[in-house]
Amino acid sequence: MRITVSFADGRVEEFDSDRLTCPDPFPGRSVLSDLVLSLGHDGMWIELDYYDSQGVAEGGTLRRRRGWRAQLATAGELAAASRVDVDGATRWMRVGDGFVDISRLEDVRASLDDGPTDLPALAAWAYRTGLSIPEVAGDDPRDADGRVCAWAGVPTESLEFMSRVRATVTPTSDPAFGGAS
Repeated sequence: MRITVSFADGRVEEFDSDRLTCPDPFPGRSVLSDLVLSLGHDGMWIELDYYDSQGVAEGGTLRRRRGWRAQLATAGELAAASRVDVDGATRWMRVGDGFVDISRLEDVRASLDDGPTDLPALAAWAYRTGLSIPEVAGDDPRDADGRVCAWAGVPTESLEFMSRVRATVTPTSDPAFGGAS
């Protein structure tokens, strides 16, 4: 897995875990590595577990063994990041003050409909669609915004930012898009 974090100041940090599938640095005979990448309030983490074949008879079951947990970016570093790519594809992208989970948003689009493809329209579409699904929006309207945004992978602050931008710059109001001003 290759993880690339791009920062607003132009800095790029790249992590390559491909070398961790051979036995080193794990004890015994590691035949498989299990990598979990997560983004949270305390930064970005990768957990590295392994499957050790030492002492397991042919046809036996390999059990996962806990390896290490490594912090790839602190919360402060992540606040300055503009996007995170995994194996060359954008996984998270900063929009306003939040990180949009591009993969989750695309999954919502693909599972429900062939929704729009540009990010602001797709986020607005997913939000409206989620509000109309009782299992997603829930019973309490006060919690609906947060539940729907979490379901779509779009933090509320990112949705609000895209809504403000979309309201001020539209294809018909911006001469750069061929519209009248």
